[in-house]
Amino acid sequence: MLSSSLYPHVFSPIRIGALTFRNRLGFAPMVCNQCEIDGTVTDAMVDFVGTQAATGAAYVTIGDTQVDDELGGAFMSTLNIARGTSRPGLARLADAARYAGAILSVELNHSGRGAKDKLIKGPAIAPSAIPFENCAKNVRAMDDEDLARVKGQFVSCARRCTAMGFPMVMVHCAHNNLLGQFLSPLSNHRTDAYGGSPENRRRYPLEVLQAIRQTVGPGVAIEVRVSASEETEGGLEFEESLAFMREAQKYCDLIHISRGIVYNAAGVYTLPTYLRPRLLNVDYARRAKAELDVPVAVVGNFSTLAEAEEVIASGAADVVCMVRAWLADPDLLDKSASGHPETVRPCLRCQRGCMDNSARGMAIHCAVNPALGFEAELRALPPVSSSRRILVAGGGPAGMTAAQTLVRRGHTVLLCEQSDHLGGLLTAAAAPSCKIYMKDYLQWIIRETLSCGAEIRLNTEVTDSLVREWAPDAVLVATGSAYLRPPIEGIDLPHVVMLEEADAAPEKLAQDVLICGGGSSGLETALSLARTGRRVTVVDQLPLEKFADGMVYFPRVDLLHCLAEEGVTLLPRHRILRFAEGGVWLRDFSLNGNARTQDPSSPSEESDVFYPAGSCVIALGVKKRTELLNKLRAQYSSTCVIPIGDCEGGHNIYDATHTAFWAAMRI
Repeated sequence: MLSSSLYPHVFSPIRIGALTFRNRLGFAPMVCNQCEIDGTVTDAMVDFVGTQAATGAAYVTIGDTQVDDELGGAFMSTLNIARGTSRPGLARLADAARYAGAILSVELNHSGRGAKDKLIKGPAIAPSAIPFENCAKNVRAMDDEDLARVKGQFVSCARRCTAMGFPMVMVHCAHNNLLGQFLSPLSNHRTDAYGGSPENRRRYPLEVLQAIRQTVGPGVAIEVRVSASEETEGGLEFEESLAFMREAQKYCDLIHISRGIVYNAAGVYTLPTYLRPRLLNVDYARRAKAELDVPVAVVGNFSTLAEAEEVIASGAADVVCMVRAWLADPDLLDKSASGHPETVRPCLRCQRGCMDNSARGMAIHCAVNPALGFEAELRALPPVSSSRRILVAGGGPAGMTAAQTLVRRGHTVLLCEQSDHLGGLLTAAAAPSCKIYMKDYLQWIIRETLSCGAEIRLNTEVTDSLVREWAPDAVLVATGSAYLRPPIEGIDLPHVVMLEEADAAPEKLAQDVLICGGGSSGLETALSLARTGRRVTVVDQLPLEKFADGMVYFPRVDLLHCLAEEGVTLLPRHRILRFAEGGVWLRDFSLNGNARTQDPSSPSEESDVFYPAGSCVIALGVKKRTELLNKLRAQYSSTCVIPIGDCEGGHNIYDATHTAFWAAMRI
């Protein structure tokens, strides 16, 4: 039974302008890329909005909707609100949210200098002609005609959306998008009435807000999104941002506190990674709320209703907005309000599938919730006609996901794990102290698997006799992968340990540690060890730009930034030759700081160097464990032996959960 008594502040209604929110929760805006390339609404977009609204959030905001479809584009397949022909689709979206009980809003935005060349027609426009790296190469400063036209676009788009049933709009003045670019001294170098002093830099965004309010009237709620700080040298800082909020509240009903710049490294605050603190912007929200007359919403690494309750009860904010926590588990509210918050599937903050997909122009999905974004495909799958006996070999993330999904489908499931615990390599991946979100997920997936209704056998190897005895209809092979232990001379010396050993018992390591391998796992262990006060070096034969290659952009940026803050030394273009007492012999592939032109497989011996280290940690990747898969395929029909996870060629938890989920759904 749902109970508001568990979270009384979260479930208390609040008046936002002319609207009454049924609770204090918002589904914050994000780019979902579920529309056609021209922004036309699709069934998938309607499904996505309906799923968001069905979470129980009081209101849902569609992310990054450009008011200028010629010069504003920064992401592909986002909703187009700039054309009159978009009206029918907008009405469908408003209906989808309303039928699920939520208020629908839309983030009115112009990317300005953040636009992408391939998505715009002509040079990008901005307060000043200052391009962003990796964005539009040609940027021109807006003239008076541009200022009037863009203001008119904001107004007409707000009018169009509200006419089609949107009770609310958000005006995006954050993250150094166009209106934020006017606010920021980093991007606004104008010398006219719209530049120079803070008062002048605020002028244009305030004029846009005033024009929108005059057009939509008091019956439409207006939310204004701001960066409390741009977290960039020379950028907008809190006191100036607060001064803008004081003026903006004359024309809006809700101030939404965010942070950072989405187009540079400060995006680790805008789209906070697993290395950022929880409740990231609450202090800024508290300071703003003390100064403002309108309610304040806050976003930033919220994961639970308990966190939202704490923040609202403390008076730091009136509304809490979340995105990724709801993507990971759309039933978060119902599970928590019914007294079972421990059953909520945690978000990893990995950004793989959500932020990563949106940046690459792909529809968003989720690493831990394989159903997200596949609503139509799942509806098309036929129901199970009869229960089948399924054997799952391996208790890592793929095996556990498969077992849970198969039981929900109505099958009889036996999961066998060769070791004495579930988790697989996920146990080692969650071990570094910086992997708090991964630890939460590991505990959740083990707990849910043990209680899902599958038979679990630990310390059990899948053998011929077991298969014959249990007589399954199919075997899902989830044997995963194992850490590589290459035959390097001296690798058996006592000061050389494997990554999982170092993570499991870091207290046994010396003060000087050399991590052998510049992948994400090695770097995360390096960060965790450095935070204990150890002197840490990471060595790899790859060039520096290939360290943590394969990670999603912002988590990689943040990881490298944190390593630099902790003083971790990164040693690229050095190959491990042999381990010796007190350290390791390396071969240097660099010359005067630049890569050698010759084949690195046969460098000069003059480049051999001894690197002292009290402990050396092997983090040189993993290899697939396919022995069981090959054996079963040789004996049984290939249609009955189904590889999932790493043994099928996966590389990360996204691959593990998705291959497992879809294999289970098709049985």
